[in-house]
Amino acid sequence: MKVVKTLVVLAMVGYPFLVYGGLRLLEPRALALALGGALLVREAVRLRARSPSPLLGPLALVASILALSAAFNEGRFFLFVPALISAALFVSFGRTLIVGPSMVERLARRRLAHVTVADVVYCRRVTEVWCAFFIANGALSLWLALRAPIEVWTLYTGLLAYLLVGAVFAGELTYRAWRFRRYDGDVTDVFLRRLFPPRPAR
Repeated sequence: MKVVKTLVVLAMVGYPFLVYGGLRLLEPRALALALGGALLVREAVRLRARSPSPLLGPLALVASILALSAAFNEGRFFLFVPALISAALFVSFGRTLIVGPSMVERLARRRLAHVTVADVVYCRRVTEVWCAFFIANGALSLWLALRAPIEVWTLYTGLLAYLLVGAVFAGELTYRAWRFRRYDGDVTDVFLRRLFPPRPAR
């Protein structure tokens, strides 16, 4: 089971490279069926473990794209998946800004025993930053899918986009440590505590 899960996760992360290589070896219809089979295996493993997927929306979008690719035997459809996933994530995060609490606040409450008013405001701002990122990333991914060579699309969606996600995450983590000087046992606390020592208690 763990091997299957690992392979499926690697396939999802490496989707752009699978598409790039797959379209050079297979017809779009055959590639769509192969990727669709991987999705089915992933969901079968989750159902057997009684762990339904928390990303049903994005998975449904991916499944729709695969169905279109198989039906029309057209490889260009594959390239829209990253843009659609960014759109789905934007909707998921943006919705929480309307109905509340914000997505980042929900995640923070799973880790922190006490969330202050300042934390709530900060979490909302971080959620807004991620929404802006999803809009920009989705728009660029869509433009690349429509206009750019597949090599450029693969480079961005398969590598550069992940580096940008890491940069936003690392930047927010560093800023949070500098602003709040509160450490809750994260792996990065040892390093950040040295950079930004806790403020003396008043």
